[in-house]
This record gives sequence, C-alpha cells and structure tokens, in this order.
Amino acid sequence: MLEEKSKYKVIHNFMNEIAFEALQYLIIETDFPWFKRERQVFTKDKKELGYLTHSFFNDYHPGSVYYKEYIVPILRQLEIASVVQVRANLTPSVFYIEKGSAFHCDYIYKSPSKTAILYLQTTNGGTEIKINNKIKLIKDEENKMLIFDSDVEHRGIVSTDSDFRYVLNFNYF
Repeated sequence: MLEEKSKYKVIHNFMNEIAFEALQYLIIETDFPWFKRERQVFTKDKKELGYLTHSFFNDYHPGSVYYKEYIVPILRQLEIASVVQVRANLTPSVFYIEKGSAFHCDYIYKSPSKTAILYLQTTNGGTEIKINNKIKLIKDEENKMLIFDSDVEHRGIVSTDSDFRYVLNFNYF
C-alpha cells in the first residue's frame, strides 16, 4: 500500500509508443463497440447522463476479443496479481451538468487494492483525487498512467476543449 503522503503515483509515457498508438487507434479511431451505462456514480442527485464503456475484463473473466492483445501487456507492466475489472470509458462532455462525476471509490476491499487510469488523449479534463480532504487534479495527458489505492476517492473531470474524454480504468490487486 502506498503511504498516506503518497497514495498515488503518475507515470508519464507508460507504454511504448507503438503499442500506445495501436491502443489509441483501436479505441478512438475505429468502429469500437461501446455500451451505455446510466451513471458513473450512483447518487441521489442525477447530474449526469451516464457514459459509454467497453468491458475488457469483468466478473472473473475477459469480456472482449481485444483483451489478450491489448490489455494483457498492460497488466504485465503493472505487475498485477489479480484483476477485478478493466474497461475503457468514453465520457461525452455534453452528458454532464456539472464539471465532473461525484467523488467515489470504484471498489473497497479489506485487502489493499489499486485503481489505475491510463489516459488515451490530452485534454483539459482529468481526474481529481481526494486525500486528507485535499483535492489534487491530475490532468489528462496521453499515455500517462495514474495509480492510486482503491480507497482514495476520485472523480472524472470532463474536458471543455474536446467533446469526448477517453480513459482505460483498471481495478486490481
């Protein structure tokens, strides 16, 4: 587990350039299969219209034909012991009334677990993380990986300079 003062880390140029560009092309430029979810975070006030997602891994098994070729190399690089979920998220800016989703934790387990976000493009959006009631914005920058303890509250911040925000979300042990 990361220490309190460093419950997150950022890795620039996480993937090699060729592999990253192939992943980016697959998800952003091709006829990639997306599925709508009602909300990113379930709260009393509905301040969003949901988002689009593609599940690479969920419910204890791969759920995408792209899992082995594109995701497994990333899992190896992260040195993951066990995968909980991996998905691509597509957030259209017009789906949000406010600047982003509500703060949340993807999963909370008794054993230390991690959440990682791989940014697929550079925008003025990002991820806000809340540690000791202090909020830090991690900006969207293509090929940047944000890794943090799964008990850290976070939220996606929509971009205003791009109509869409693309990230890969990993939950793991």
